[in-house]
Amino acid sequence: MKTIYDLIGIGIGPFNLGLAALTETHTTLECLFFDQKEEFNWHINMILPGTRLQVPFYADLVTLADPSSGFTFLSYLKAKRRLFRFTIREGQFPLRMEYNDYCKWVLAQLKTTRLGYRCEDISYDTKSSCYRVKVVRTLSGRSYYYLAKRLVIGIGTSPKTPVTIDFDTNSLFHSEDYLKYRPFFRKNDSITIVGSGQSAAEIFNDLLDRKNSTANRIYWYTRSPRIFPMDYSKFTLEMTSPDYVDYFYGLSSASKAGTLKRQNGLYKGINSDLIDAIYDKLYENAIEAGGSKNIFIGTNTSLTALKRSNGKILCHFSHNETDTSFAHDTDRLILATGYTYQIPGFLKNIKKQINWDNKGRYNVNRNYSIDNKNSIFVQNAELHSHGFNTPDLGMGPYRNAIILNSILGYKYFDIEDQVAFQNFDPPSDKPGQTIID
Repeated sequence: MKTIYDLIGIGIGPFNLGLAALTETHTTLECLFFDQKEEFNWHINMILPGTRLQVPFYADLVTLADPSSGFTFLSYLKAKRRLFRFTIREGQFPLRMEYNDYCKWVLAQLKTTRLGYRCEDISYDTKSSCYRVKVVRTLSGRSYYYLAKRLVIGIGTSPKTPVTIDFDTNSLFHSEDYLKYRPFFRKNDSITIVGSGQSAAEIFNDLLDRKNSTANRIYWYTRSPRIFPMDYSKFTLEMTSPDYVDYFYGLSSASKAGTLKRQNGLYKGINSDLIDAIYDKLYENAIEAGGSKNIFIGTNTSLTALKRSNGKILCHFSHNETDTSFAHDTDRLILATGYTYQIPGFLKNIKKQINWDNKGRYNVNRNYSIDNKNSIFVQNAELHSHGFNTPDLGMGPYRNAIILNSILGYKYFDIEDQVAFQNFDPPSDKPGQTIID
């Protein structure tokens, strides 16, 4: 008789990897997790020297759901005989290369993960009352079929571009491919970066190092009104908590959209240390060169169109506050413009079982399911419904605990509440406070 799995996960990024780690050590659930890539790598082309995570070491795959797990980051350091060195270093934030190696270390110990298998279709088998998952071995092209009672879709996000690109060139690419193309930068006259967040800042900082680029001109254009830091203040960090997710989820759709627009500094900012490092390099450059005219940072600037012109890329920009438009040509253009979620094609045959909102997005339940039977769950696809915590690595274990509690039907993982000292909701039953209709 064919095995009917309790859960099949599609995609093995940090979120589903954490879920796999929790299910393997804490439940009797029969699970499988598939990913089309032959090897795990997390943003491999952005692992620049010295770059680190924007979350502390305890915001790993499992700790905030189960700190006793053998898959914590500290367990990894112990296994690698690097625990003392890490503590002596006194850095809360792991290096990006270190985090990638940590994820590989966890993956190598799991029995339920399968790399090199691409999900092509999911249908519903009415006879067995479960999902029929078709995966294809990427190397051989051979198809395999599996049955599962529940699904967790964790395919990740795709590079986002702010404008339509209707021409082919190797001189234009997204930041996710930065290291892949960096060797070609040494003979360019001009390089331009477009983006407001951490990736744009890391690339700009990297290019300021002359061994990585000898470009005569380096430009950085950002939509934000300034180069702004990520907010790490304690009351802001209280918003990376179950309390705030509950609050945000209860807001109206219109209020959620407006709130997200005002929260860029909470999850799209830049490390303060990196901002300082960039400023120091610019200062030194100005002294050495007698000025810094070969380096330009433009704020309040939105990219509106791209064209190919005389062997260069012609960028059309709009200055947001002065309503001024201008053109800028460059030899190479790097779009550090973030990522967006795409509905995967393999869901087309179960589309009717999924709940959708009026904008064609998943209508996500509080427990991260997207159907009426709590049988299809999503990872990092609920920014519009659950808020800015959605892509936060540290909130992954919390979401996985919610998902597993829902699947198991009881509170296996104890989830903390009343974390925040501040109240996000209006007062209800506090002494001396009355709600006025």
